[in-house]
Amino acid sequence: MDNIENPEDSGEFAFETDHLALRGNKDYSDLLKYIVVLEAQRIAALKDIEDLNEARNKALDNPLEFVGNLQAGTVKFPPRHHIRELPQVDWSQYGIDITQENDDFSRDMKPNMSQPSMKVRGRKFTNTKPVTFNQLWSCDEQKRLEELLEIYPEEPIEARRYKKIAKALGTRTPIQVMSRVQKYFAKLAKAGMPIPGRTPKGVAKDKCKSIFYKKSTFFPQLHVPVKMDELYDSAESSYTNTSATATATETKTSNKHIVELLKAAKGQRLLDETAPVHQTNTTCVGCQVKGFAGARWSDFAGTDYCTDCVIKLLPTEKLTPIRQPF
Repeated sequence: MDNIENPEDSGEFAFETDHLALRGNKDYSDLLKYIVVLEAQRIAALKDIEDLNEARNKALDNPLEFVGNLQAGTVKFPPRHHIRELPQVDWSQYGIDITQENDDFSRDMKPNMSQPSMKVRGRKFTNTKPVTFNQLWSCDEQKRLEELLEIYPEEPIEARRYKKIAKALGTRTPIQVMSRVQKYFAKLAKAGMPIPGRTPKGVAKDKCKSIFYKKSTFFPQLHVPVKMDELYDSAESSYTNTSATATATETKTSNKHIVELLKAAKGQRLLDETAPVHQTNTTCVGCQVKGFAGARWSDFAGTDYCTDCVIKLLPTEKLTPIRQPF
């Protein structure tokens, strides 16, 4: 409690909404000042970047003038920013063993460049790297990771959670677990599935609803293996290739039909604004409404759609818009 000072001292640096126990704490005040200084340096750095971009554009527009100013010494560049050292805090008085928490994380962040190195899948590997450095995750590791995410719930300090999971997993370091979990949570968020932890920033849910996902080890339970007898291997291979080609052709034709249909619907919308029509005796097979505004989309076989249903349902029939009331 030696670091607790009188809140009324003139050297106090805190916010009005801070708890009284924090207002007089010297370590909290030093960290708060450090954050304010870093924020000010960040704003200054962004301003310098804007000035440099503006100066670059001017130099590209008139390079001869820029070279002349550079030789004359009239070109002014932003000064170098010096980042202050992090304030020293005795975390042991708050019951936090910072050396133990960051031991596994700092081990991988300080490689020894004097040791011989080799490349693993295009990246340099040294003796300071783990055995599984830059190695793909197996399906068993992913399944075990999903189980451990349920066993070890979310914590205020995520590093502790990653350390526990890495220790129970046995084949990955906390850094590797942290990277894998972040990617896994991003996959879950995009697929609209529940996330056993914090939602990644900048990832929108339901952003990608396509079924054509690249096969990966993130969802191994969805990859059902299919085994066939050797007798049918050659015939199955030929049939698979033919089916894949036919499916690709059908998909391309279907996409072209949808694009043309939507373009035609857009054109009918524009015509409705300038020359509106109303179908009084026609019933739409999509919404079952008799009498609607706009053109009727007919296949000349007794099937009629309104423009709204054409856009919503995207019928596969070959439809022709008819504006003349029936």
